[in-house]
Amino acid sequence: MAANPFTYTKAVVCGIPASLPATALRMEETDEPVDLGKARQQHEDYLQVLTELVGEVHVIPTDERYPDCVFVEDPVVVCGDTALITIPGHESRRGETVAMKEAMEKIGLKIVEMLDPGRMDGGDVLFTGKEFFVGQSQRTNKHGLQQLAAAFPNFPVTGIPVREGLHLKSFLSMATPNHIAMGSSSAALDAKQLIETEGKFKYSYRYLQVPDDIGANCLYINGTIVHANNETFPKSCKVFEKFVDADVKAKIALSASEVNKVDGCFTCCSVLIN
Repeated sequence: MAANPFTYTKAVVCGIPASLPATALRMEETDEPVDLGKARQQHEDYLQVLTELVGEVHVIPTDERYPDCVFVEDPVVVCGDTALITIPGHESRRGETVAMKEAMEKIGLKIVEMLDPGRMDGGDVLFTGKEFFVGQSQRTNKHGLQQLAAAFPNFPVTGIPVREGLHLKSFLSMATPNHIAMGSSSAALDAKQLIETEGKFKYSYRYLQVPDDIGANCLYINGTIVHANNETFPKSCKVFEKFVDADVKAKIALSASEVNKVDGCFTCCSVLIN
């Protein structure tokens, strides 16, 4: 593995299917419609940024049978040269692992497949470069956590209960190699406390707290932070704009407003490979 675990050379993405607006999973039923055209334009903007930052982007063909297939983070966890193919927590998403496994094999990664009764969505897995924090949510169970620990034995693994929201990364993400971006909800604050008290690495992380939970979801790629723009989360955007750190060379603000409506965010829509 490279010295900096946030130096990426490849990314994997999948397009947005026409089936997403009507049938993608939602934590809560709302009348707020997803604008498919706008969602696809936002995804194109996202893809363009990934291409600029990483260079090599592999695109998995969109599959209308799986309305959530754009959220490629969930069927796999990649660390170094190993890809753990998960068993997603919701049964309707488990078919997505077939195309993901093929993509990981083409890239040349070592494949480890999760076994029943393990369940895991990659959105519950926060890798800090030093250790894993894994959300124990409706989608990820203790068996999944144990199998992740076995797949990546060089890194400590700590479970974090997720009492609100879909995934752990619905309110936490890495903003730099040393900063965890976090929302301001009770769930985010509880997770922070557990990271500080239960983390096996006993590393003193710094925190970048923003007003909005989903606004805390960002990508740190090769020295650049990709974060929510002023259109979607203006207060959180302002925090990122003012943030200064030696590990941050640039910032890019994007909108993911349409996938936000179906519980998606920036980290959900790509698999980054070191």
